[in-house]
Order: sequence, then structure tokens, then C-alpha cells
Amino acid sequence: MSNPSDSLESVVIGDGVVVKGTFVVPSKAVVNGVIEGDLTAEEVLIGTTGKISGRISAKVIDVRGELHNTIISEKSLIVRSTGRIAGKVHYVEIEIEKGGEIEGSLNQGPESPLSAPRIPPVLPDPNHY
Repeated sequence: MSNPSDSLESVVIGDGVVVKGTFVVPSKAVVNGVIEGDLTAEEVLIGTTGKISGRISAKVIDVRGELHNTIISEKSLIVRSTGRIAGKVHYVEIEIEKGGEIEGSLNQGPESPLSAPRIPPVLPDPNHY
């Protein structure tokens, strides 16, 4: 790692490690083990032995392992030849290498407005002149 501060804001889940919960990582998350839960990070790298079951949200997601559930890539999603995704996928840019697999729904652009919290419109007060 070239920048020591990056390591302070990053997390690595090693091969054979299983963690459960909700994780918010300011910088990079490297997953070679298993996460059962939600992960939000700037960048997510899933190694060939990595698996995440839950909601994943990041600017850049690079998949060599498995993702299951809801995947939200705010910038680019890369599915490598060993990558497997099953679930709802929201992306801006996508790259799928030969052999990479996606099963489920694909939506280009930001996360669907139907799944985002809805703010009711403010209507004028009919009694106010």
C-alpha cells in the first residue's frame, strides 16, 4: 500500500474468515472470506474465495468471487471470469469478462427510485393566502 492512511480506512477479510453484520468502510474492502450482512465502501474487491450475502454498495465493485442479494455500484462494476452475481444489480458502467455470470435483474443508472425513500410533495395550504 502506497498510502499509509488508506490502510487505516480499509479492511481485509481473509480466506477462511466468516463475519456477520453491517460494515461501513471509508476506503477499500478486500474480501477473500465470507461476509453475511451489508457492506458499504468506496471500493470493494471480492477475491476468488470471497463471498458476500447481503446488500453491497460502493463506487467501484470488482468481483472474482460471489455476491448475493442487492448490489449497487455507483460508478463501475467489473465481473471477472470467476465472478458470480445473483440478485438485483444497479450499475452505471459494467464490464463482464468471458465466464463471468450474473443472474437476476440489471438496472443501469443509480439505484431505482422505487427502492429509495420517498419524500412526499409539499402542497400549498389552501387556507393560506
